[in-house]
Amino acid sequence: MDAGHIVSPNIETDCDAVLYSACDVLDMRGLRKLRKQTDKPIIVGGAFAYNYWSAILYSDIVWIGEIFNFAKLNNLADIANSECAFTGTRKQLIADQYIDWCKIPITQISKYKAYYWAGVGCKNHCHFCYTSWTHSKQENSPQAISRAVSECSSRRIHLMLTANFYENDPINDPKTTTRDFLLQDYLLRPVAAQLIRCGIEFAREDTRKLLGKEISKNDIFAAIQKMDRDNTALRLFHITGYEPLSDWEFYIDDLAKMLSHCLNRRYPNRRLLHLMFNNLQYQNYTPLYSERRKIDPEKYADFHLTKIWYDKLRQYSTHILVGAPSPFRHVACRMGLELSRNREQAEYWLRAFGRKAFTTQEAYTALFTTGIMDTPRVVLKTGGVIAEIL
Repeated sequence: MDAGHIVSPNIETDCDAVLYSACDVLDMRGLRKLRKQTDKPIIVGGAFAYNYWSAILYSDIVWIGEIFNFAKLNNLADIANSECAFTGTRKQLIADQYIDWCKIPITQISKYKAYYWAGVGCKNHCHFCYTSWTHSKQENSPQAISRAVSECSSRRIHLMLTANFYENDPINDPKTTTRDFLLQDYLLRPVAAQLIRCGIEFAREDTRKLLGKEISKNDIFAAIQKMDRDNTALRLFHITGYEPLSDWEFYIDDLAKMLSHCLNRRYPNRRLLHLMFNNLQYQNYTPLYSERRKIDPEKYADFHLTKIWYDKLRQYSTHILVGAPSPFRHVACRMGLELSRNREQAEYWLRAFGRKAFTTQEAYTALFTTGIMDTPRVVLKTGGVIAEIL
């Protein structure tokens, strides 16, 4: 670390504190287990640490934001006294947004796959998007991205450049394999990547305009046609759970017509169109969190429904894949654990994750009876002060 600290794998004998990276709500299970194993101070960081009121239940300090300034601090007292650290007592907190881009590594996640940070945050600020409301918009340099692309290409590693979007498309290298775009930006220029990932989110144009991106039916059709011209695969992300499922039936019917048109072309696309579906989670920090009490399990898609959609679309293309969402029960558990403000609430939802007989109705009822729906929204001015509404 920058302050001269040494990272040791031996928790009990060689360290002053235990560092735990929580990237997802499911990492809370590991944090609880760690709490039972050691009396050493536990410091939690990572993407989940923005939910500091939940993470502190099994730790001593929660570092909110990026880790680069944390590495410069000299001792535990300096860390605890930082305006970016939550220790369980009320004080003004700031999410650390500083990123030292020169220190961002290429992260290899398997033998032939790796990812590299190309940017964080987003210009769009969709009402449902956790990242838009917790991270300031920043981009890595085109030169650094180009070096990462070349290195992975020479090592024959599939590289995914992670970012919510590329506003200026700083690099358009045919060796780049996976790219994230706002769909409207993707439509503006040729793209050499093998796989393009775009968020559609909602089924209806008016809902997309209100809560997310102003994407029209014509835009989606244009993106599918652009697959033909660029010879790329396209992955589209969708969020069910907000609109009636009948709206999604109309959306799938429209996609079928688009694919039917492509079939009638002389050179139909032979690359994969991958439709990903997730079920809506009402997350703190996002404006949509204010509608959490309207949650309706009847609006949530499941495996059986997405299988029906897949079978329908397969009539028009054999190069299509439909990803099923997590069931409502899992979404409820995630919400419950993220919003927990005391150990009793957290323990209930941690146990619920493992209950095979946990029904949809039980999950829905528990969202209200455990009190987690009363958790006030925490407003984060991106890059500024976290103002807790009590």
